[in-house]
Amino acid sequence: MKKSYRLQLADLHKQVPVKFGDIPTFLPDDWFLMKKSAEMMSCGHTLPAKCNGQDLILILQLKSDGSVKAEIAGQEIELFKYGIPNCIIYTYTSLPALFRSMNVIRPCLGYSIDKQSTLSSINSLILKETISTNGQVTHVLRSQKCLRSVSLTSISDSCIKCIKCASSLKRRHESECNKGNEEKENLDKTCSDHDVTLDSNDIKMKLKSLAPNLTENQIILIESQIKQSNLQNRSWKGMRWDKDVISISLSIYNRNPGVYRNMVQNGWLQLQSESLLSLYKNSVRQGPGVIHNMMQWMQTEASRQKVSREGYFGGIILDEMSIQEDLQIVNYKEGTMLYGLADSDLDVKRMKTLNSNKVYDSLANHVQQYVFNGLTGFRWPFANFPNCQADPSEIFVTTWKCIHALGEYGFSPIYCCMDGSANNRAFIKMHFTGDPISSKMVAPFYQNPTKQMIFIMDPCHLLKKIRNSVLSSGLLEGHQRLLCVNNKVIIWKMRIDAFNWDQLNSFPLHKKLTREHLYPNNASKMRNKLAFDCLNKEMYNMMLEYSKTLTQAAQDEFSGALQLLQHIAFLVDFFGDSRPIKNKEDTRLVALREAYDWFKSWEKERTGEKSAHRRENSLLTMETREDLDFLFHGFISLVDLCTENLKAEIVPSRINSDVIENIFCQERSLYHGANMNPNYNEYRTGINSTILGQTTTSRKSNVGGNEAAKPYTTPCLRQKNVNKKW
Repeated sequence: MKKSYRLQLADLHKQVPVKFGDIPTFLPDDWFLMKKSAEMMSCGHTLPAKCNGQDLILILQLKSDGSVKAEIAGQEIELFKYGIPNCIIYTYTSLPALFRSMNVIRPCLGYSIDKQSTLSSINSLILKETISTNGQVTHVLRSQKCLRSVSLTSISDSCIKCIKCASSLKRRHESECNKGNEEKENLDKTCSDHDVTLDSNDIKMKLKSLAPNLTENQIILIESQIKQSNLQNRSWKGMRWDKDVISISLSIYNRNPGVYRNMVQNGWLQLQSESLLSLYKNSVRQGPGVIHNMMQWMQTEASRQKVSREGYFGGIILDEMSIQEDLQIVNYKEGTMLYGLADSDLDVKRMKTLNSNKVYDSLANHVQQYVFNGLTGFRWPFANFPNCQADPSEIFVTTWKCIHALGEYGFSPIYCCMDGSANNRAFIKMHFTGDPISSKMVAPFYQNPTKQMIFIMDPCHLLKKIRNSVLSSGLLEGHQRLLCVNNKVIIWKMRIDAFNWDQLNSFPLHKKLTREHLYPNNASKMRNKLAFDCLNKEMYNMMLEYSKTLTQAAQDEFSGALQLLQHIAFLVDFFGDSRPIKNKEDTRLVALREAYDWFKSWEKERTGEKSAHRRENSLLTMETREDLDFLFHGFISLVDLCTENLKAEIVPSRINSDVIENIFCQERSLYHGANMNPNYNEYRTGINSTILGQTTTSRKSNVGGNEAAKPYTTPCLRQKNVNKKW
């Protein structure tokens, strides 16, 4: 009696109702809560099959009134066919039983077909899908009226709708095949016994006759697809890819490997394998210093693109990027290499050994990149040196090594452009015995005084320095300067007030100006566009119109800021102008000299200030003024050299270091993920991707290029067991 009494108590406890809000506590481990409200909740169970790469979810909807509903992929399941009631009382026994009963519901997996099957009778009522079960992928057909579940007594994995649809489709396909076989037999009777093959010329002629408007590149691509389709049952070594097809494949693969992989795997195009593309991409092994294969690739590409005589003259652009200190071991067939140590040529190492009286190696935390920028827009990153933030003497050795290497391969650097860092300014001054301005920024070649080199400061970095000087000008405690022109102060708050006034207008005068321009953080201060938007003619026009709404006294205070902004806006437009300068009589050069003279008169005006501290704080920084001098005299000397001696044109928008900053941006974000601090091994492997993924001709002109470089193939042809056509 005691045992029976306990059983009755246990059974009574199990029949106790469960509150609707407590149902999630009864969910089995393989179920999860998807949505919950006071009247309804949805629970999900992941089925073992995947459809088109996405999980199939069995969704069970429970309502507070006890009603139960299940669905798969939006299709409601008829629960009564599985012996499951549509309405229950939530108790300690009914809830576990309900979840266990859901295990008898099997999803419909469609009707499996062969991957290469092409059924011409497929219509809009039939879907093609891929089903993944236990790692195996199956291609299936599914009716749009699919029940999404299999009946309890069925031995098939398909529902009734899909089975009927597949049977009908199969009968149609068999009738079409029989009809096609009869036509083929009749055709074979009229043809000779030998095979008929079309060569490349025949394919091109037929394509042109079918579609006369096809371009040559389109014909080459279609021809490669025809040849590849005829080799489906043969060895892959039988395909010889055209060099243009390889080039466009490399360009797509470098910019987005995922897109390239999807195009090939989904059968949109039959293209080269990723391993073959890697052979071409890595045919030039990048590393520190000047590499022979890299220079030969540069020379070959310039010849292929038919760069004019003026295009072989240009500038050497240099800049430094911070990298992560990391030592990487890379294995090759011929040996092992270490990447990550500072390596700025053997002469630099000897020089440091003499200075420190010891031989040592250190991990590089910066990389010095050199880019050739031709007068016609041809650009090429030809050398890089990992270092520990190079000092002026180190920059001197590596720069002249690069200049001599360019000369050996037929290129003639006539100017050197860099930003205004302290080391770069010291490097420039090493070439002059006195003031560089007195020599018009023209220095004789190292070891060859018969040639000359012009040194120019990067105008983009200069304009950012000017913006930063104005940004730090104000009356508050945190401001470091108080710019003053003709006894009129220039503060950053004037731009903020003008911006707030402009935002009240229905049609703002400066449409691109935002709060990010006026309140930049450390990262925003490095962006050229934000600085240019604060200094261009639109900004000048907005402040001019705003000043007209002020009192006469306030307008007088605004006059100094307007004068400064007027001349800075001209510099922004001038060094962003893509129109070439053909002679020294160009009116833009006259306006450039007027702007430079205004800055010098401003500096001369403040010399009367008795306090040296107040005099310096009322002007742009000394480094900014020196950069302005170097830029103006260097650019004028470059114009004289190009127009008089070389008889060539010069485009102002190309004289900057944007080409090298673009490489740094790709290294940080495009080829290594969102990696703001790559190591040297990652940096060097991204150089080839940069060359193959972008155009080799700068678009900063009225006629820009749209073609990327062809891969360097000489080492690739030496690879064993790989057949390629180039």
